[in-house]
Amino acid sequence: MGQRWKHPGLAAIVMVVISVWAIPSLGTDQPVWKAEDVVVTATRTAVPMQYLGVSSTVITEEEIKARRASDVAELLQDVAGFHPIRFGSRGSQTVVFPRGGEANYTMVLIDGVHVNLSGGDFYWENLSTDNIERIEIVRGPQSSLYGSDAIGGVIHIFTKSGSGPGSVEVSTAHGIRSDRNRYMGEQKVRVSGGNDRFGYSAAYGRIDDGGILKINNDYWNNTMSTRFDFFPKDTWEVSLTGRWTDSRYEYPTESTGDKYAPLDPHQTQRQQDTVLGVSTRVQSTPWWENVVSFGYHQNRRRNLDPYDEVTDFADSYGRYNEARATLDYHANLSWSLWENVTSVLTVGYERDQQNYKQETVYFETTKLSADRSNDAVYVQEQVRLFQRLHLVGGFRVEDNSAYGTEVTPRGMAALDIQETGTTLRVAAAEGIKEPTFYENFANDSWTLGNPDLDPEKATSWEVGVSQRLGRRLQASASYFESRSKELIAYVPTPFPAPPERTPNFFNIQAAKSRGVELGLEAHLMENMTAGASMTFLDTKVTDDGGLDSVAFQEGKKLLRRPKYSASGWLHSRWKNLHCRLVGHYVGSRDDADYRDWMAPGRVRLDDYFVLDAVVSYDMPVPMPMKNLEIFLKGTNILDADYEQVFGYSAPGAAFMLGASMKF
Repeated sequence: MGQRWKHPGLAAIVMVVISVWAIPSLGTDQPVWKAEDVVVTATRTAVPMQYLGVSSTVITEEEIKARRASDVAELLQDVAGFHPIRFGSRGSQTVVFPRGGEANYTMVLIDGVHVNLSGGDFYWENLSTDNIERIEIVRGPQSSLYGSDAIGGVIHIFTKSGSGPGSVEVSTAHGIRSDRNRYMGEQKVRVSGGNDRFGYSAAYGRIDDGGILKINNDYWNNTMSTRFDFFPKDTWEVSLTGRWTDSRYEYPTESTGDKYAPLDPHQTQRQQDTVLGVSTRVQSTPWWENVVSFGYHQNRRRNLDPYDEVTDFADSYGRYNEARATLDYHANLSWSLWENVTSVLTVGYERDQQNYKQETVYFETTKLSADRSNDAVYVQEQVRLFQRLHLVGGFRVEDNSAYGTEVTPRGMAALDIQETGTTLRVAAAEGIKEPTFYENFANDSWTLGNPDLDPEKATSWEVGVSQRLGRRLQASASYFESRSKELIAYVPTPFPAPPERTPNFFNIQAAKSRGVELGLEAHLMENMTAGASMTFLDTKVTDDGGLDSVAFQEGKKLLRRPKYSASGWLHSRWKNLHCRLVGHYVGSRDDADYRDWMAPGRVRLDDYFVLDAVVSYDMPVPMPMKNLEIFLKGTNILDADYEQVFGYSAPGAAFMLGASMKF
């Protein structure tokens, strides 16, 4: 792993002792659940969480602040059913597996703007928490409302809106890693304000990280985020959103990681993401709401790998530009036959336009330029009976210029038994994920795309129960099953090659997953809360497509999905002192060993436990300062030595000391 501190546990012990010291005595009767919690993403309307038949989670602004999380992937470690992994230090490739599905099975929205790349990929490593107010997570296929990419779930990021007198928030943090004593820094500034007719919020964040490897492992990220809200009338609102991210990562690792291969001293990647969104909502009549949204996302990547004698055969260079523009209109029509029967009918149309350009240099120069479009209509009906039974059904019809027509249905029901605090849930749905541009249209010396590919498909169902136990405890459990088919796989060109080239991608593989997700949240004592989430996951490849691939073997488990994983947190407050401990356990799982490319094999990665901690103190301040908080954040404070991916070292203990202030 390299050089680490000899006694990093000393700092960890100090943080844990402070946390324990801050535990107060028994006291209040504050409820752990909040009846006002609503979820918008699951139905495109604001619905109380207990009325939803589908499993969902909301990460609030308070939780983001308490964790002092710098990126969204860090927060997803605590969410049952979602398993993020990182290929090394901060800034390296980060992917998220939803309920055992593929890494490109999660749709990501930022203020309603679809920001996945074509084919569903998303660069989680670059999504910081700057200016984020709320994250909604809906599990299972949601293609009936959102189309392609929402095959395994939807994660919707909501940025902060401005309100009240103008204010300025500044935060600065500096720290060090146990790995080679590398520097880490996080700087943030945000201005916000507003009144009854206008609100504004603008933020800038900067992340610097020296990495964990011996050479070429620096990372930096600049993020700017703005949001403007206008309220011309009480029944009319307009929102403008902009987010721009510029990042650069030095990655010396090749396909076998840093442990078993020499490091590349000059390989880098630069990325720029631009997100723009405009949305207006008009309540034309008490029963008719109109929503029009326009979203634009552009991703630009530059990979640079000049020739080095030890690690390369030749210079390598790649330039990739992707853009997506989406126009959506939907109407929500509400009616009530009588007091105990209410309905909301949603009818919508969406136009999606994508274009892609690629230029790569490796022994030869190859270029790819393509575009495709998608038109879709969707219908959803919500019926509420006697304030207890909540039914949702709907479907979406796609007409895609690449793969033709697809229909994706969904249905769900929730029974809210208020007398016992019980909610029973059931949901079933189908989802799709479109091919990547490269899978559709590649045409170079090594690969020929297949324009006749169908989207990958998944069918999923789940049942669940949520139970409030008094005012201090809330528990939930869900069981799910999902079957994926028509998975796209690369099929090598036969040798000797046929006279006429044949495509290299086909819909030929299938897999299934099932599991149980448990959640628990409790007020243990006065000003002391705790929570836990656990996931039991079973995956299996049901059809390998006849390919002899170590990564996708029939009858074997899917790679890098642990059978058992769990997270737990403890938050305590004593006077102005706040302490939060967060632990993550990831069970053993299969991975692939590519050290011998001619004969790769499967390996078993050990389980691991990582403990993080945050201690903060609110300082009394004079006017005009409104708030001053000093905080200390530690990650992997027990300095666990583990692998998230075979061959890739994971960061050791790291600590940051910072201050945030508000004027």
